[in-house]
Amino acid sequence: MSRAWDRGSLALLACGAVAALLYANFLLDWDSDGLVGTDDIVSQLEAEGQPHAMLLRTTDVVCAALVVALLPWVRAALRPGFWRELTVWATVAFAVGATVAAIVPTPCGPGISCPGPEWQIQVHDKSSIFSDTALYVGVAAAWFATRHHGPMWVRRAAWWVFWVGGVVSSLLYALIDAYDESSPAPGLAQRLHILCISAWILCLAVVAARGRSSTPVRPVKEDDHAHSR
Repeated sequence: MSRAWDRGSLALLACGAVAALLYANFLLDWDSDGLVGTDDIVSQLEAEGQPHAMLLRTTDVVCAALVVALLPWVRAALRPGFWRELTVWATVAFAVGATVAAIVPTPCGPGISCPGPEWQIQVHDKSSIFSDTALYVGVAAAWFATRHHGPMWVRRAAWWVFWVGGVVSSLLYALIDAYDESSPAPGLAQRLHILCISAWILCLAVVAARGRSSTPVRPVKEDDHAHSR
């Protein structure tokens, strides 16, 4: 098997694919009537007492761990410099924030006026915002890291993910939620935002696999052949 598709590279691709699916874990939230709560805010589906809350929160934590596992190879694939380090460490911050938001869920499910506890609401909301912001900072940094030296597909993917997932979907969510709280559109805009993050996690997996395949191999010396006979 070529170095580009050896077992280690395939493992990194599989790791990223699983992490991407787990981050979009609202796709796992099914019951006998089909997909649950497509109009609801995803965090509210993870509140205590919701049917699949523990599953969704666990998948958030596992996703964060898998993303961090990709990062040494992502770092190896990118050109050294400030933007490479920002890409990696912003993604670490994303994973940390997502983990905190999963461990400290919002206290109330969809359709319930939530009086508190206030500290829990604040910790969950702030860690969620921190996580998402850090992820998109990492996306922007990846664009800067590849704008002159490639690979071009990473730059293009970063551009689309940043503007569609980071800017457009966030603005849609904020504007629609501000003017019509009963509309299902904020929940749908949030899911677009989440799916863009999942797509970026897949991109990181491909970058990681390329980074692994480009790791130098120790050349075989003449003495090694002698000892192997």
